[in-house]
Amino acid sequence: MMIRLAGAQIPCGEDIQINKREILKALDWAKENEVDHILTPEGALSGYCTGWQRNIDELMDALSEVELHQKNLGIGLHLGTGFKEEEKYGSIFRNQIRHYDKSGILTGCTNKTFTIEMEGVLPRNPSNESIVSVRLNDSISALGLICNDMWGAHMLDKPSIIPMVSYLKERCPDIEVIFHATNGRKMREDDRIHEVYWDWHNSVLAFNSVFTYPILTVDSCSSWHWDGDEEWVDKFPTSSQSGFIDFDGWKTSVPRYGRQYFYYDLESKDESDTI
Repeated sequence: MMIRLAGAQIPCGEDIQINKREILKALDWAKENEVDHILTPEGALSGYCTGWQRNIDELMDALSEVELHQKNLGIGLHLGTGFKEEEKYGSIFRNQIRHYDKSGILTGCTNKTFTIEMEGVLPRNPSNESIVSVRLNDSISALGLICNDMWGAHMLDKPSIIPMVSYLKERCPDIEVIFHATNGRKMREDDRIHEVYWDWHNSVLAFNSVFTYPILTVDSCSSWHWDGDEEWVDKFPTSSQSGFIDFDGWKTSVPRYGRQYFYYDLESKDESDTI
């Protein structure tokens, strides 16, 4: 069984309304290209480290518009955003991927583990049991990771949580892909630190795609504080490669600058191919 998975390398900044329009355009593109599921960058709707918590009502209204459009189009959406969750011990701000199936039903939420103080959210409980898998069709499921949960958080002296996902191979044998939403700090291409991070990020993606699952990954193409100025959309390269990668390498070719939409047709592996 084949499924078409897509990513939207789009700008996202401080203005929730501008962010919303970017997501709606990405969904329209997905419909035109017969995409089954599309992934956005981390914080695509809320923005990342923008103080979206002060505009929670606006965020909820924008989310409702995105949800309605996604449902009407019949496109599975995996939306990176900040969110206010009503949980057991009260209202909690999270950095998450919200997973919607084609009918618009929210099938699960991936909460970020290695958050940083400036995000203003609480981290996910770092345990195997709190890792979420979501069904994409009758034979394929995915699990989500956000930014440093893939890379590891060196600033917090924390390793990647990738080893935690290995136990899911027995519990959820139909998992065949990782959805990775990120929104790395944007720097000039000639900045030595940027190039070090670029090489490190892409090496981590290559390594984990060989030893865990294929990975659909997408970064934003703007500064965290983008205000909608089109001249800034193509100004900085992404902090990691957007695209689809498996044990054979990159299956997509996505430029490091600007808005980029891409897809890859993933075929479910035959049971006879597994060991």
